[in-house]
Amino acid sequence: MTALTSQELSALLERLDGESADALESDVLEFKSSRVNFKSIRESVVAFANAQGGMLVIGVADRAHSRSAAIEGIENLAPGDLQRTIYDGTDPHITVDIEELDEPEGRLLVVRVPSSGQLHTTTDGIAKIRVGKESKSLTGSDLAHLLATHSGTDHTAQIAQGESLDAIDAAEIRRLREMIRAEDTNPGLNGLGDAELLNALGLAEGQHVNIAAILMLGHKSVLARYIPQHELTIVRFREPTEYDFRRDIRDPLLKTIDAVRQIIEANVRITTIQTAGFHHFEIADMSWIVIRESVLNALIHRDYFINASIQVFLRPDRVEVTSPGGFIGDVSPENVLRHAPVRRNHLLADAFQAIGLVNRVGLGVDRIYRETLRTGKDFPRYESDVGTVKLTLPTKTHVGFARFVAERYLDGEELGLDDLMVMRSLMTRDELNRWSASEVLKIAEADAANRLADLNSRGFLEVRGRGQGASYRLAQQFYGWREVQGSMDVETLGKDEVRRLIVQAIRRRGSITNAAVRAIAGYSRNETVRFMRSMREDGLVMVKGRGRGAHYVLPE
Repeated sequence: MTALTSQELSALLERLDGESADALESDVLEFKSSRVNFKSIRESVVAFANAQGGMLVIGVADRAHSRSAAIEGIENLAPGDLQRTIYDGTDPHITVDIEELDEPEGRLLVVRVPSSGQLHTTTDGIAKIRVGKESKSLTGSDLAHLLATHSGTDHTAQIAQGESLDAIDAAEIRRLREMIRAEDTNPGLNGLGDAELLNALGLAEGQHVNIAAILMLGHKSVLARYIPQHELTIVRFREPTEYDFRRDIRDPLLKTIDAVRQIIEANVRITTIQTAGFHHFEIADMSWIVIRESVLNALIHRDYFINASIQVFLRPDRVEVTSPGGFIGDVSPENVLRHAPVRRNHLLADAFQAIGLVNRVGLGVDRIYRETLRTGKDFPRYESDVGTVKLTLPTKTHVGFARFVAERYLDGEELGLDDLMVMRSLMTRDELNRWSASEVLKIAEADAANRLADLNSRGFLEVRGRGQGASYRLAQQFYGWREVQGSMDVETLGKDEVRRLIVQAIRRRGSITNAAVRAIAGYSRNETVRFMRSMREDGLVMVKGRGRGAHYVLPE
């Protein structure tokens, strides 16, 4: 909901005959009595500023049920005095707009609070945030999460005070031009002079450059002065805790990408695959397409105001990319694949998009998934907390799966991402149904059912049962894949993750059966019975019915 205009607010006040002011409040509107104290006003202003902004109307009692009783008016408070009180009583200071609204019953003060890219408290140290109709205290993990993910201000768009085009390294401008020509997505940039090019990419305003320009193209000494926390550390491990190579890279971003590419190329291992038609494919354990997309995401979307480096760990069976700054907004490891694009450093992301280095439709996560699975690897895995995002990329190649994908390509049938996800998932579980496939694909159950039916019609899956009870497994020609799963980098779902998926499924459907639990978790019948018994004992679910009619629901 957006903040109201003065006319809309006056119209809303008409509803006070019959409704209380409390009932009219929202995530961007709060009423305060004329008897309110300054401390309460400052706390409400802080709560709005830490959320999406809002409007505080002073002079209205929030529990009266008639307009005449609700509108008390406020006569002895000057807008300028209130504005100074709010400014002086908040940290960082919050400047609000205050207008007077004259209603027949009395004069009201309307305080308009802007949203802010910073975390605000009162000078008493109280931090709050607006959630629905309430101003809730920020404590513990909530406060840390807001610090890590608040993205209202793009700090990379700020002009670097006192810096001109001289801050830009001519060698990096040449590197930028080479990349523009190589990607060939924006040929109009090729003929521009240096200043014109930087202005076209949003990296300069006239002769003045911004932080994004220094990150991408600045002299190393200038970069160290403005963003000393910029660093990418790449380490090669031979044992879990022992490494034999480490490099700390503090170069501008384009040079950093080149440095990572050279290290990956020096360490890549190739598996040669021969298809039925005697074609040969070379499959890298570390795909540069995947690594580049992962590192670009880390460089572009990291929080440059957290004093930590990006870490790229090359382990014998996986690559780990860890980036400072948690996911932004409501993005999470569970929805990152399908979530709409969310950016922390908007200008930096736009510049990389303009030169063709990042995915135009989002974070490139779909490309990471597709290329990883297409080359016979297990699923990429995201993890996050309030301060970091970690992406794990398996590097072990399942030759049979990679050959299957290559042969389909040679036959003119390129498998889509959903196809790859379903078939790769069925290599580590007995079957999928519409519900468990929905969890794997992160799409609606009806859409998941259509994907399963399509793969069955193409001969890739076998079906058992009909209608909503249908379940699918790999077709007989692929049974051999499961026999060698011990050589794959397979990680089964942990018990906590299975519990979360079961509770989530019950909330969505209302109940769940043992068969549905088996489909979600990949457990045997006996394992499912034991697992659900433990969930009952922990008070997470309760059972209803008996025998074939038994099903689980959430406790009442």
